[in-house]
Amino acid sequence: MNNSTEADNKAPEDIQFRKPERNKKKKIIGIVVFVILNAVVLYFTAKADFSKEVPEYTGESFGLKNVLFMIGALCCVAAVLMAETVKYLLMMKHLGEKVSFRNAFETAALGKYYDNITPSGAGGQPFQIWHLHSKGYSAGAASAMPLTGFVTMQFGFVFLALIIFVFGEGSTDTLPIKIAAYVGAVFYMIAPVMIVIAAISPRTAAGIASFFVRAASKIRLLKNPETKIEKTKAALEDYSRSLKKIASNRRLLISLFLLSVVFHVAMCSLPYFVLHIFGENIGFFRALSMCVFVYAAITIVPTPGNSGAAEGSFYILFSRLDTSGLFFAMLLWRFLCYYMFIIIGLGVYGYGSLEKLLKKKRGDHS
Repeated sequence: MNNSTEADNKAPEDIQFRKPERNKKKKIIGIVVFVILNAVVLYFTAKADFSKEVPEYTGESFGLKNVLFMIGALCCVAAVLMAETVKYLLMMKHLGEKVSFRNAFETAALGKYYDNITPSGAGGQPFQIWHLHSKGYSAGAASAMPLTGFVTMQFGFVFLALIIFVFGEGSTDTLPIKIAAYVGAVFYMIAPVMIVIAAISPRTAAGIASFFVRAASKIRLLKNPETKIEKTKAALEDYSRSLKKIASNRRLLISLFLLSVVFHVAMCSLPYFVLHIFGENIGFFRALSMCVFVYAAITIVPTPGNSGAAEGSFYILFSRLDTSGLFFAMLLWRFLCYYMFIIIGLGVYGYGSLEKLLKKKRGDHS
């Protein structure tokens, strides 16, 4: 009897110690898979690029023209961040909150940072909500701004994708990529549609969410379903109030939507400038169309920043071009559309941390 009691008493402690160990193992496995996947993709794309015969490049050597295209690519990165920053400035003003360019820029930059380092880009909005709330914005506004930004962002991409699917469909004849792109466009719509339902009818959204929570609990994916359902209902009601306030201004919604389209056009214009840097004379609309297919096709890939799938899809679509620098073009494109935002996010973090440290030192000396 005593032995069984001791075992029972130790069980919760053992579980507490085992959980972090399991989580740590999962993270390590995830990182290893992530690195291997990227290494394999880079190996095969490099092998394919360096082994194929390509026409000898007889154009100009690297000079002013290439520099101008590089500047154009960097302007695309700047346009991406500025479009998001202006969206937050407009929402801050409409909600009657503090209008701050710095807070808007940091929210945009750190949102992209977390989108790129978390699986399926799931970390961006939660962090943006926390960041805005930590800067003194009300709970409702801090929740509504990232969610509205996310919804308009998704609809902006689907709008651009539909245009490309109709008018730029001939830019690629790779059937698997096309099918994946069409499926991906549908997946793009699921989350924003749920948020729109939450804004219009939080009870309906809560009912849908409750169904999935209970279904997940029955197959033991979730514990304490009723508690999670109550939290979800409260959150949806809060989102609904704030989102309705933003949605009441039609001009604001149209502005946010158009800025989202600008965001995606800027992001998908990068291959045009990058390929021209390496001597490929590709048309703007064709390069834009092919990039939209890439982004739509990799939507359902759960790796951080869709790594592996992004490089592979890019190479599959653009491999028929004549340039001998396609592999390096792919690396530069990936650096600009992925790693650049991670670097900018780290820079924002570093600047904020340094500022806090200096303030603390000043406080100690005073």
